[in-house]
Amino acid sequence: MRGRGPRNLGLALASIVLAASFVGCPLLKKKGGAEAGADDEDPTAELADATTVTAPGLGAKNEANVLRYANETPLPNEPAVIGDNGAKARNFPGNGPLVAELPKGTAVVKIAQYFSTGVLIMFDDPSGDGSKLVGWVAPKAFDTTAPAPTVKPIVPTPVVRVDAGSNTVVKDAGAPVQDAGSPVVVKDAGAAPVVVDAGAKTSALPQPAKGVLAVPPVDGKCPDGWAVAEGMCRRKCNADADCPRNTKCAVKSGAKVCTSDH
Repeated sequence: MRGRGPRNLGLALASIVLAASFVGCPLLKKKGGAEAGADDEDPTAELADATTVTAPGLGAKNEANVLRYANETPLPNEPAVIGDNGAKARNFPGNGPLVAELPKGTAVVKIAQYFSTGVLIMFDDPSGDGSKLVGWVAPKAFDTTAPAPTVKPIVPTPVVRVDAGSNTVVKDAGAPVQDAGSPVVVKDAGAAPVVVDAGAKTSALPQPAKGVLAVPPVDGKCPDGWAVAEGMCRRKCNADADCPRNTKCAVKSGAKVCTSDH
């Protein structure tokens, strides 16, 4: 009986070690799986859960397809230049659908930034059709050493509707007001455009200074109230009382004008 004691103790210890190995393996596998999932997680997956909002009227033709975020930081009208490696503008930061590839030196305007994930920019459509596009680029896409380009502030696109039944142009309340001195074009559907001058311009020559008896004509024309006589513009008159002192009203070259001739 005494000889079996150490043997039984050894068997007991071996059983405990073996059982612990079976219990520990699943725990190690479970932990490894969790860590692997964290390493393989898509860094832009959180964007799917972010609160999105409707894009405002920036005037870009694709803005309805570009995601905006409720907690983005506004960067309105901030000019910037794309850096050495170019940039891919996308519908949302990270791996969103491609909007356009922008080469180095492209002038853009920053609209907003979503943390360190992306910056929303507006730029000219590379097709050259004169329209604007918006898209998200990486925050490191810009050339910080290039001088900021001069850009015009972004304003909502005015809406102009032409009434087909009348010569009336209806403008959106947010549209710029035209200068009262600029020509106004009113279009009628099916008719040629009619140009209405809001403020008629006069081509009359300036009046000579008081006491001046004659001035040379300009392109054969004289100021109002003056007539060409003997190659010069002279003041018209009906009687001597209409003329300056020491002059008289006389017929010269078929016109009654003020003259100092006696």
